[in-house]
Amino acid sequence: MSKEQIFEKAKELSDLIALSDEKKEAQEASRHLMEDAEASDLISAYNEKREAKLAEYKDKEPTREEVEAINEYLQQEFNKIMENAVIREYVKASRVFEMMLTQMDNIIKQGVSVDEGGCSGSCHSCSGCHH
Repeated sequence: MSKEQIFEKAKELSDLIALSDEKKEAQEASRHLMEDAEASDLISAYNEKREAKLAEYKDKEPTREEVEAINEYLQQEFNKIMENAVIREYVKASRVFEMMLTQMDNIIKQGVSVDEGGCSGSCHSCSGCHH
């Protein structure tokens, strides 16, 4: 098979992905997010808090405890914005779409790996890719 044929198949796959329910749901959730003033304000406030927290450590090397404290603080702030239904739906739809892309990437990688072992391409009965 020529490189051009492979690229043609990749284009076909990308067209199918663009038409997938997962992609459509992620786009719809993104549109809702952009249209919702409250959600936009929450995200902006979160980003400002994140940037301010990271700026505190810009010119120094944080200790492991400080890194853990920063992560905990940011996770708490993220949990607060996840209380918003529009943001929660956006994150969920985005994760579902990204998981689909990751599964397809793993199938391709496993299909071209030197090891000829065992992926059928179906993820229904799979315990997860191990690459």
